[in-house]
Amino acid sequence: MMVDFSEFILRVLFSGGCGLVVGLDREIKGKPLGAGAYVLVAIGSAALMVVTLNFALSGVAEDEAMTIDPTRLIQGIVGGIGFLGAGAIMSPRDNGRLKGVRSGAAIWAVGSIGIACGLGYLKEAAFISILIFVVLNFFDWLHIRGNK
Repeated sequence: MMVDFSEFILRVLFSGGCGLVVGLDREIKGKPLGAGAYVLVAIGSAALMVVTLNFALSGVAEDEAMTIDPTRLIQGIVGGIGFLGAGAIMSPRDNGRLKGVRSGAAIWAVGSIGIACGLGYLKEAAFISILIFVVLNFFDWLHIRGNK
């Protein structure tokens, strides 16, 4: 069954809200990627997923020569977001440690929020965003505690 426009709006906005939860945490802490990047990745991933689902279900691919596999989009989203994550990771520090790795991983993980929302898994997306938020804060807490 195709996703109607009101459901599309719900999924995309919900995804943006979940991405904002993670993005605000990173923004407040002055990390390499700002809140806007997280929101845009979540929104873009969800929108692409819904549009692809609708296209696959629209009957355009009734010609046997054309096959549409929406799961291939997931592969593209994950790979594309990897480039953003790599951009968040700065060159090695003098101590040999990389900077921005958690932000890079977080932007990649936010893509899964968008994919989940686009597929209609809103509860799962909310759980993913809370889990990302908790993990980021736990490791920030450990880092602060370790530097005392």
